[in-house]
Amino acid sequence: MNFSMEHRMFFIIGFVVYIFILIVIGIISSRKNKDGEDYLLAGRKLPFLLLLGTISATLIGTGSSLGATANGFRQGWYGSLYGLGGALGMFVLAFLFCTERDYKFMTLSEEMQFRFGGNKKIRNVMGFFLFIAEVAWLGNHMNGGATYLSYVTGLQPITARFITMLAFGIYVFIGGYLAVVLTDNIQVVLVLGGFILILIRAIPAAGGWEVIHNTYVASGKPEAMSFYGLAGVTAITAISLAYTVGISQVGTPAFRTRVYSANSNNAAKKAFFFSGVVLFLFSFIPAIIGMSGFAIATRDGAEAVLNNPNYTFAYMATTILGPTLGLMFLIAGLSATLSSADSDAMAGITILLVDIYSTVTGKSIPKEKMVAYSRVSLVITLLIAFLATLFAQDIIGYISNVVGSLIPSIAMMMILAKYWKRVTWQGGIACIFCGTIFGLLYLFVPPFRKVITDIFTGPAIPVSIVALLAGIIASLATPKEAVSEEEAMRLVLESRERTKA
Repeated sequence: MNFSMEHRMFFIIGFVVYIFILIVIGIISSRKNKDGEDYLLAGRKLPFLLLLGTISATLIGTGSSLGATANGFRQGWYGSLYGLGGALGMFVLAFLFCTERDYKFMTLSEEMQFRFGGNKKIRNVMGFFLFIAEVAWLGNHMNGGATYLSYVTGLQPITARFITMLAFGIYVFIGGYLAVVLTDNIQVVLVLGGFILILIRAIPAAGGWEVIHNTYVASGKPEAMSFYGLAGVTAITAISLAYTVGISQVGTPAFRTRVYSANSNNAAKKAFFFSGVVLFLFSFIPAIIGMSGFAIATRDGAEAVLNNPNYTFAYMATTILGPTLGLMFLIAGLSATLSSADSDAMAGITILLVDIYSTVTGKSIPKEKMVAYSRVSLVITLLIAFLATLFAQDIIGYISNVVGSLIPSIAMMMILAKYWKRVTWQGGIACIFCGTIFGLLYLFVPPFRKVITDIFTGPAIPVSIVALLAGIIASLATPKEAVSEEEAMRLVLESRERTKA
């Protein structure tokens, strides 16, 4: 859609005002940041409702909104499968990984160190791998936000990504994790409201459900209207997508931060469970919007969106609501990417400060300097993630390939550490290294990638298998050290507060 200069200025002014409001919230939040733990974990006092809002905002993010709408455009009900996978991941977290709040961990690296008998090598290695995982997610969210901005403003993708990075980076820089949580709760209301309003108008604008159905049939894609669109894909394709999304949620450090920042284990458990329910119900909305968009774009010959389905949500918002109202709700869609990006940014800088800094320097950061160091670390993390966006464009493809290559081995290590008593620290190292090496081979060796794609359609399942087997074999081949929970926790705290001799 070609926007007039007037409409583009309307969007830009609205976007700037919206970001200004978020920055004000960041400034207000910053007043509560008395030390590094306040800045990084909101004082560990978040109640159920705030947790539910921030988790839901992260879930209804780049993949489940922008990517799922594009998938709905391409493949009908198959667009809902992303949300189903994410919801299953939330249920796994709720019932299997929500009992760690009382240990007062700051990062997943500390949690894993504790689970592996307090071994410092686990923490040192995990810090680097977890930071890379967060950079991967951040890159995905920047791509998502850039898609909205490019569609409306005509900016080059690299410029749009940079603006997206600044948009959420500024209020996070000022207010820390509490700003993330408060702005997420505002943004989830905007996102849900925007999507629901577009949904109400989408089907009538397309001419009704029968027209949508007939459009897919006439286009040679009747399978798009089947249950979850499964008639149009192989079983392994569907399983691979749902598994990639679900296991990526389990292994993403940002979701562990929600547990550490909660005011109780029960609050975290309920928040994960109900956010999974919210995501499952929401998952049908982007698919329907995408399907309606396919019918409208086919009828009207909208080449821009037919050639690039990632523009589907932006196209639908401005087509069925009109340029002015539609551009307002594009800000709601952009909120979906911002509310995901800010959480991953905070998790990334926490890992960088608490784990990587101490590993590299042999020192811990003085508490009085933690906030200042956090802000510097945020800038470094965002710039690294920005560079990562240069390697991928498609939203779902990015998640399936980059995220699917790097995060499943983290999830496998978590499962082994918590639920297999025979696991050793050597097994943990083997799990994370072998899984990640396999994922990197998939990303950077085209012949290897083709073989894996032909069999599994994506890397997440084979990465998980390789990581799990490596962890089991290495553990069985090495002796198990008997360390009490008290001793393991002492070693974790010692690692956190260590100084160079």
